[in-house]
Amino acid sequence: MLDNYGPEGMNLEDARAWCLGGCLESSPGCFQPLHFDGKVTWVPGGASPTCGTGVHFLAMPKILELVLTNGLDKRTGKRVYPAHNKNLDTFEAVYEQWKQYMNDSILILNKVNNIQMDIWRKYLMPAVNSLLKPDCFKKGQHLGNMGARYNASINVESCGTITLINSLASIKKNVYDEKKFTIEEMTDAMINNFGFKTAYETGVFSPDYRENTENSPKYEEIFAACVNAPKYGNAIPYVDQLLKRYEYDMYDMVHSYHSYYGKPLYLCQISVSTHGPQGFITLGTADSRLAGTTYSDGSLSAAPGTDQNGLYALFESATVYDHGIHQNSQMNLKLHPTAVKGLNGTRKLLDVVRAYMRKGGFHVQFNIVDSKTLRKAQVTPDKYRDLMIRVAGFTQYWCEIGKPIQDEVIFRTQYDEA
Repeated sequence: MLDNYGPEGMNLEDARAWCLGGCLESSPGCFQPLHFDGKVTWVPGGASPTCGTGVHFLAMPKILELVLTNGLDKRTGKRVYPAHNKNLDTFEAVYEQWKQYMNDSILILNKVNNIQMDIWRKYLMPAVNSLLKPDCFKKGQHLGNMGARYNASINVESCGTITLINSLASIKKNVYDEKKFTIEEMTDAMINNFGFKTAYETGVFSPDYRENTENSPKYEEIFAACVNAPKYGNAIPYVDQLLKRYEYDMYDMVHSYHSYYGKPLYLCQISVSTHGPQGFITLGTADSRLAGTTYSDGSLSAAPGTDQNGLYALFESATVYDHGIHQNSQMNLKLHPTAVKGLNGTRKLLDVVRAYMRKGGFHVQFNIVDSKTLRKAQVTPDKYRDLMIRVAGFTQYWCEIGKPIQDEVIFRTQYDEA
C-alpha cells in the first residue's frame, strides 16, 4: 500500500485500512470517524476504485508464442505485432523481444483504457459510488475526476504466468543451455502441437489427455524434453529465478505507463476464468502444454500435475520475490476432503495458511473436493446442482462453469495431505 500510494500522501494508518475490491485486488482505504453515543471511534472507511475498466487481461504465453513466430499468429494467419526479424540466437534475445511485445501490448491497453474511462467519467458518472469513498463529498468531485483520496489504482491484468515461466525455462534449458534443439525446431514443434491432436479436435481441455497423430513420432524427442524440463513449484532455483526476474521486470514495465489520472499503473495478477479462452487461442507451448488447453490458473498456482515435491516446496517457489510490489498474487490449491477432516484437519489447514503467509504470500484459496466427485458431476450435472467450486478469485456452481475450466479444475494437483 505504501509503495503504491505513498506518493499520494498515504500514511501507515491508512495503509492498514486496505480492503479487497473485485476478486482479490488490494484497494486503498482510510480510517474515518464514526459518531456513536457522543463518542468518536475511527473505523476503516471506503476504498478507492481498484480498476476502472474491468477485464483486460494480457495473455503472457500467447505473447511469447508470437515472439517465436515473428509476430504472426499461425492459428489465424493474422499479423498481431510488427515483425521483429531477429535471429533469436540467445535466450536473452527471446526474453528481450518478449518484453518489447509486452510493452507494445501495455501501450495499446492503456490507450484504450484511458479513452474508455474518459468517456465514462463524462457520461457515466459514478455519483452514488463516489459518496461511499473518502473525500469525494468534501472535494465535490466524483471518482472519475479524482475525487477519492487515493487514485493510483488503475491496473494491468495478466494471465498465464506459470505457463509462461515454465515455457521460458524449457526454452532456456533445451535450446540454449543444452542445445538439444534449435529455436526453429522448437517453434515448429509448437506450431504442429508436438504431433498430437489439438483441444479443438478432441474437446478435452486439460493437459492430461493426449491423442496421437501420424506426426507424433517426428516430435517425440522434443516433446519428452519439454515434459522433463524443470517446472515451477518444486523449489528448483533454475526456474524460480525466472519467475523472480519476470516479476521485477513487470513492475518496471507497468509502472512506466500512466493512467488518465496521471498515476503509474499497477499489476493485477489473477486469472478468474480467463485462462480458459486465452488458452483456447494459444498454440502448444514449450512447457509441453498442448494447443487449445487452459493455461495454469491464478498467478502462482503450479501448472496441474507438475508440482511434485509437496506444498512447502510450492510455497518456496512462490515467495522468491516480494509480493508487495504488485496489487496482488493468486494461488489456488486443491485438497482431498480427508486431508482436513475433523478438528485436527482444521488445524492442519490453518498451519498451511500460516506457513505461506509467514513466507510472504499474499493469497491462497482452496477447493476441498475429490477429483472423482468432479468427474461424476461433469457427466451427470443434474445430480450435483448444489456443488460449488472456487475457480480463481470467485466461486461458482460447478454446473455453470464451461468445460475448459472444468477440465482444468479436475486436473489440478490434488493434495491428499495438508
